[in-house]
Amino acid sequence: MKKKQVVVQAMALFLGMALATGCAPKSADATSAQETTAESSVAKESEASEASADQSEAESKDQADADYGTVEIQNGDRTVTFTKMPEKVLCANLYAAENMVMLGLGDRVVGRNVSTSAADKPLPELEAQFEKIPQIEKSNENAVALGTDLVIGQISAFKDGSWGSYEQFENEGINCLTITGTIVEDETVEDVYTDIRNLGKIFKVEDKAEELVTEIQDQIAEVETAVKDVPEDTKVKAFVLDTFKGNEIYTTSKGLESNLIELAGGINCTRNMADSRWFNTSVETLVETNPDVIIINDYGTQTVEEKLDFLKSNPALSEVPAVKNENYLIIPLVEVMQDVRAASACKKFAQHFYPECFE
Repeated sequence: MKKKQVVVQAMALFLGMALATGCAPKSADATSAQETTAESSVAKESEASEASADQSEAESKDQADADYGTVEIQNGDRTVTFTKMPEKVLCANLYAAENMVMLGLGDRVVGRNVSTSAADKPLPELEAQFEKIPQIEKSNENAVALGTDLVIGQISAFKDGSWGSYEQFENEGINCLTITGTIVEDETVEDVYTDIRNLGKIFKVEDKAEELVTEIQDQIAEVETAVKDVPEDTKVKAFVLDTFKGNEIYTTSKGLESNLIELAGGINCTRNMADSRWFNTSVETLVETNPDVIIINDYGTQTVEEKLDFLKSNPALSEVPAVKNENYLIIPLVEVMQDVRAASACKKFAQHFYPECFE
């Protein structure tokens, strides 16, 4: 009897120690309850952490907006006002996107226009970054769907039936920035500099913008120096063939391509033949101007081969020096538009006009 009492006391003592140390066996219900409580605690901590991160990000954004201040850009006869830095930019043409990427702003470009030809492609050094930028079909609905807060494009991008009018975008809370060269009477490379500097102001990267402008200026200055001794009476006469239809030729009267021809030491045969920048003329004009070289713009659905065949198959052009000597310079249209390629296009013209100046 005494032995039984001792065993019972020993078991009671062991059980008491187990309970005190937390080693006592637990029921399945108790274990499940504790696990559920632990998971709930972790979930609450995670939610709290995410909420804190979101709040911190929101506060940081609010502070950035407060620090941004106000930036006003005179854009033709419009004043575009920014009270915060744009986050989602739609570029309505390739060169607007190139300017953004060259300034380190590619992560803010949410879309660009769809390429219309094989020649409409980014600079080789920018291709990897452009792979991240989706090409968007032209419509106001698509622009809005991107969450766009800024659209950059030629003046034609803001016409009815294109991406949307200025008024339409403004009513949707979206700013519009028009490429300067498309809203001035006679575009020059200076307008390219204006666009780059405007982006510098808007996105607070003025130093980068000035570096890029200086780089372009230096390259063009090198070209001007190389051709400065070319006598006026021996300057190369160039005729720009943009497109043709029947006996009509679409060419340039003034604007950036004409300006780059002149900076390269050449003469645009159709300079100031019309009040507009581009105009339709005839085969007779090509014969009369008698150019030394014909610059063929490569873009769109009309191919370079079709343009060459048009020139070579017309008997009226057989004695024109450029045609007779097959002196043609093919250039993608995008290279003579409003972006950083202005310098390389200028050099390409000069090297073709005066190869001896670059030997």
